[in-house]
Amino acid sequence: MVRVKTAKTGVVAQRLERSVFLTQLLAATSVLVLTVVTYVFSPVGVSNPLYVTGLAIMFATTSIAAIVPWGRVPHDTIALIPLADIAGIMFLREGVPSVGASLIFVFPIFWLASHFRLWIAILGPVVCATLLWSSFWWNGTTLTIASVPAIFVLPITFMFLATAAYQSARRGAAHRVLLRQQARLLETTMSGVRRQRETLDEIINAVTFGVIGYDERGNVILVNQAHRALMEPFGEMNESLVQERVYLPDRVTPVPESRRPYRRAMRGEVFDNEIIWQGRPGERRIALAVSARQLLDDDGESQGSIIVTRDITPEIAAVEARDDFVASVSHELRTPLTSVLGYLDLVVDSPGIDEDARRLVGIALDNSERLLQIVSDLLVTVSADSHRFVMHFAPCEVTAIAAQSIEASRVASQARGISMDVRSSGDVVVMGDAFRLRQVMDNFVSNAIKYNNDGGSVVVTVADTGADARITVRDTGRGMRPDEQERLFERFYRADSVRQTSIHGTGLGLNIAREIVGEHGGTVSVESEAGVGTTFTVTLPKERRDTARAGARQDRSTHGS
Repeated sequence: MVRVKTAKTGVVAQRLERSVFLTQLLAATSVLVLTVVTYVFSPVGVSNPLYVTGLAIMFATTSIAAIVPWGRVPHDTIALIPLADIAGIMFLREGVPSVGASLIFVFPIFWLASHFRLWIAILGPVVCATLLWSSFWWNGTTLTIASVPAIFVLPITFMFLATAAYQSARRGAAHRVLLRQQARLLETTMSGVRRQRETLDEIINAVTFGVIGYDERGNVILVNQAHRALMEPFGEMNESLVQERVYLPDRVTPVPESRRPYRRAMRGEVFDNEIIWQGRPGERRIALAVSARQLLDDDGESQGSIIVTRDITPEIAAVEARDDFVASVSHELRTPLTSVLGYLDLVVDSPGIDEDARRLVGIALDNSERLLQIVSDLLVTVSADSHRFVMHFAPCEVTAIAAQSIEASRVASQARGISMDVRSSGDVVVMGDAFRLRQVMDNFVSNAIKYNNDGGSVVVTVADTGADARITVRDTGRGMRPDEQERLFERFYRADSVRQTSIHGTGLGLNIAREIVGEHGGTVSVESEAGVGTTFTVTLPKERRDTARAGARQDRSTHGS
């Protein structure tokens, strides 16, 4: 820091010395030109002792201005140079009065007024006026009325000149101060911008997902190390720093050029988590989730775009491993369940057991058959080849199905003091699969009990609305937040608040229930409030519609399952 200050001081001193010399050189040059002109027209005048003395003073002063280190002496000391010039010019004027050397007083007066304090600025015209008036007295000039204007013309002119120069100098100094302040402010702002840019670069390079930014012409303006790490292992990148050849989620079909993420971003599209595969089939490959946002100015006009790329290969591998596990477990369960069903059938058909035992074994047989069907549904749920349940449509009474489901859950509800009730205006018959509708009802009723409060209630209402049957299952349990409701029907989804409890579940029940309702051409909706309770509403067409399967597929697409 000391060296920096010393260097700055040396530069300022050099500038001051140069300025003093050049200003004095200007006055000396004007005197030299005047001398040459005078010598041409009046050689005798130049040889006048007074004129020679004036010349000697001017050039001696110029030599002093060139030699003295003005940066090391008090600033006001420099005023001695223009004061000496005034003395030299006065000698020139007295030596050859006809050349009009008085006008050269302008140079030192302007110097004193523009570079020094007020009292020194006043000193210039005062000294000049004093010398001029003394010259009148020294030469014995008789003062007359006619000569009064001539006596005061030059002093008045010099005074106004000094005033104008002083004011201009002060304005210039004020402007310089303002410019220096603005320069410092600009430098501070630029320094802040540089720090923010450096901080942004550090943050962007610290994240593990790729970030790349484009301006409105498609030129790359920002790219982090994570993006390069995702792109470089797969060969040369194009001018936009992305891979040209990417594939759809099926991992085989190339993404059309117009649908590639960065092309869409260039067109101003905004999207989230578009999944693509990078890498040729048979080679190293990764799955990428790509999102894009537009950079807008104050007027809402696009100034470019930002693309965020995330490697989701481990997540997809985990989902596939989960589905493989569920499928494997389901396959393993089917064999012993089939054996159990066979032996239970033999026991039921055996003539050697009493009726009570036969009834109990029959209940076990029914539940074993339902368990086998649920295991089969798990296989359907995780299958990549089929996402549709086998249905057997026939007229079925919805109120009876609801009552059976309530009765089957009576023991679990009584253990927690939860009251259960079925309300219906009468028989409501729909064309559907009774087994599947019972499965739907069991899912909603069991959830209403599991997530209820001790001593709460569950009310199932069946209503005939004309062309449809409406079933509502209302509980007084913990309820759900809006963000939990949005993902409620996703496969394997369980809310964070539920995973932290001892309540067990797979996260498949509601997904299966919605699929079954969709295959019937119906809809499922939910209303919930945290701490108050939840209401599920199922709407089923009473007559089977040809659009049932299409409606189911559309419903699945809407919920992203």
